[in-house]
Amino acid sequence: MNRRLGLVLLATVTSVLVQQQVLLRRPPRLIQLEPQHIHSGSAALDLRFSRPMQLETVRSESHLNPQLPHRWLGSNNQLRLVVDTNTAITQPLRLVVAGRDQRMHKMASQSWWWDPRPWLLVTRNINAGKQLQLQDRQGKWRPLSPIWAHFSAVVPLGNGRGVAMAVSDDSRVEQIWLQPLTPRNLAHKHNALAPPELQPLQQLVHDKLLFGHLSSNLNGDLLIQTGGFSPDSERTELIQANGKRHNLDLQSAGPMELLPAGGGLIVPSYNGLNLQPLLNKGRPVQSLPGNRELGAFCAASGRVVLIRHWPDYRRSIELVIAGFSPRQLWLGEQAVLGVACDGSGERIWAVLGQWTSNREQHTILLMDSQGTEMGRRLLTPWAMKGGTLLQFDPVSLRLLMTVTRPSQREAYPAFLDSASLQWQQILPVAIEEALWLNP
Repeated sequence: MNRRLGLVLLATVTSVLVQQQVLLRRPPRLIQLEPQHIHSGSAALDLRFSRPMQLETVRSESHLNPQLPHRWLGSNNQLRLVVDTNTAITQPLRLVVAGRDQRMHKMASQSWWWDPRPWLLVTRNINAGKQLQLQDRQGKWRPLSPIWAHFSAVVPLGNGRGVAMAVSDDSRVEQIWLQPLTPRNLAHKHNALAPPELQPLQQLVHDKLLFGHLSSNLNGDLLIQTGGFSPDSERTELIQANGKRHNLDLQSAGPMELLPAGGGLIVPSYNGLNLQPLLNKGRPVQSLPGNRELGAFCAASGRVVLIRHWPDYRRSIELVIAGFSPRQLWLGEQAVLGVACDGSGERIWAVLGQWTSNREQHTILLMDSQGTEMGRRLLTPWAMKGGTLLQFDPVSLRLLMTVTRPSQREAYPAFLDSASLQWQQILPVAIEEALWLNP
C-alpha cells in the first residue's frame, strides 16, 4: 500500500516538473494591451506579458509607425509605452511588439493598430429635444442616447467605457443614466478600428430627483450626488469601474470631484476646499481656505488649477502643487470662464471675459507654471458659452470649447491650436455643449 502511494506521488511530482519545464520553454506572449490615461506624454499603452521581459529587448525590437519619439517603462511582465511628441497625432499608429523574456526566449511579434485620438461628443438639438451624439473619423454623427428634453450634466467616464448623463423631462424631474461603451481603438487590422460599441442603456438611479451631479476619474469610477423632493434626501454614491456600488457619508457645500488617479476627491466646504480620501482611514483632511473653485486637473502630475474669488470682486488663477502653497498665476478683474492644463501642469490656458462699451469680449490666455504669459488672443467675434468646459487634448494638441456669437442663441463646437491659439475649425452644428471622450 505504501509502495503504491509512493509511486502515485512520484508520478504526480514528475508530471508537475515536466509541465513546469514545458512552460518554462514556451516563448513569452503578450496577453493584455490597453490605453493608459494617466501619463506625461501624448498617449500611452499598458502591456502585460505572460513572462517577465527584458526591457531593453522590447525597446530595441519593437517598432512604432509613424516613428514618433517614445519611451518604454516598467519591469517584469508589466510594461508601458509612452509616446512623447511635440507634433499632433492625426492618424492611427501601427505598433509591432517584440522582445525577449528573462531567459532570452524570443516572443512571436504582434502587430497592432492603435488610435489614441479622443472622440468628440456633443449634446445636439434634435426634433425639439436634445440628444448625445459622437462624431466618427469620417465626420458622421452617431446617436448615443434617446432624445430628452434637457441635459443638466454629461460626464464621460475617464476610461472611455461609458457616458453618464443627468437628464430631465418637461417637468424638470431628473434621471441618471449610463450609456456603457466598448472601446474599439485597438485592433490587429486597420479597418477594424471603429467608434466605441454601444451596450444596453442603464438607469443608475430610479428615484425622482431634483438634481444630480456627476464626476468620474481616469479609472472609470463614477461619483453621483443626488437630491430628491423630500427633506434629507441627498445621497452620495460611488460606482466603481467594476460595477460595485458604495454609499458615501460625506458632507459637502457643493459638487464634489473625483481625483483623476482615484482614491480621493475634492470636497467644497463653506470655508474653502477639502482634499480627502474616499475611504476614511483616520488621516487628517487637507484643507485650502478661501473662496476657491476647481478649475482643472493636470492628471499626470497631480497638480490642480483653481479659480479664486476675492472680496473686492477680483479673480485669480492658482496652481496647486502637492506640498506647496498655491501659486498665483494671474490676478485681475475679468471673469474667468474656463481653464485647462496639460498633464504635467506646465502649460495653463484660461478664457477671460470682460465688458467694454456694453459689449462682452473673451480672451484666451496661455501661461506657463510660473504665471509667465506665453500667448494671448481675442476670440472675437466668438465667445465661450457660459457654464461649458475648456478642454485640452494632448494627442491632437488642440483645445476644445463651445462657442457662440453675441447676437445668436446657437452654440457650436470649436477647436483651437493649443500653441498659437489660432482657430482650427468651428463645426456648423448647433449644440448645447462639446466634450472629449477618451478612446
